[in-house]
Amino acid sequence: MTQKKTKRPVKSPTRAPAYSLYGESPEFGQSIFSNAESILVRSNNLTSNIDLHVHLDLYQFVYISEGRSTLISPSGTYNFGTNSLVMIPPNIEHGFYSYIETKTFGHVITISDAYFDRLAQRGVLASDLVKYITIIEQLDRGRNPEVFTAIERVIYEHNSEHYPFILAREAAVLSFIVEFLRIVAERNVLQFGVKTSDIGDLSGKSKIEILSQLIDRYYKTEKNVQFYADRMNMSISNLNKISVKATGKTLHSNIKARNLEQARSYLANTNLSVKEISFSLGYDDAAYFTRFFTTNTGLSPIAFRRLSVRATREGEHVLPLDPA
Repeated sequence: MTQKKTKRPVKSPTRAPAYSLYGESPEFGQSIFSNAESILVRSNNLTSNIDLHVHLDLYQFVYISEGRSTLISPSGTYNFGTNSLVMIPPNIEHGFYSYIETKTFGHVITISDAYFDRLAQRGVLASDLVKYITIIEQLDRGRNPEVFTAIERVIYEHNSEHYPFILAREAAVLSFIVEFLRIVAERNVLQFGVKTSDIGDLSGKSKIEILSQLIDRYYKTEKNVQFYADRMNMSISNLNKISVKATGKTLHSNIKARNLEQARSYLANTNLSVKEISFSLGYDDAAYFTRFFTTNTGLSPIAFRRLSVRATREGEHVLPLDPA
């Protein structure tokens, strides 16, 4: 589903006010905590419009489970709704407009930057993923159950006073950070504030890198191109264009090539039977796998193994056979 970005610039004050977690002045000292509370509690003392402001040392995650809201930034505004997750890094101007006629439910998870950087290996893992306001839409419990579980665990542990709640909170926050970074890396998310020139230069490269990572992770269990299109929130047609432009092959051909590559490796370097290899690669029918391998390489699995063994003994190199 195409994401729509409203190009309405918002007039920014010379210097947006800076707030800590509950609106107190940052002079109280650097935040070293995490917090989780419902949107209703968080906005209890706020009007429906939250003007532009910044958090000097806080990462803030807004999860909308039901309803809708509008993000305000100097770059414009963006409408998002049910099953959306918005991340606002420190020192980024932002605000929100809530619709009085719409009941909006969800949670706000706040993590201090020192805490975030420590849990995310001092920013190494997150360095390229959390520079801008990031919006993830259309989260689906069926496709991304880990994200929902992580959010629910953070909320539960921050409402718990039972020992060892401090350790449990840290574990829950770490799990949430990992799942957030994972889904950002896997999906074509909107990063609000990225320069248009940067998008033009980098988007094609980053998408094919994401696709390559997805294929490496799921090729054994997911061979349907629709799965990859869904994970990247793109149509099969557009994803195929990116794949062909970058690799010269369609998405289906690249998935097939990855399976054949691993099959050849198993045949040449292990003693696994053809049946065991077929099951390992996600094929329930060994006969089907044999036909698949033979059709695309010109050799049966047994013939390929014999060839590779002979080549190894004679010190030769068995050239990889590309799929037709």
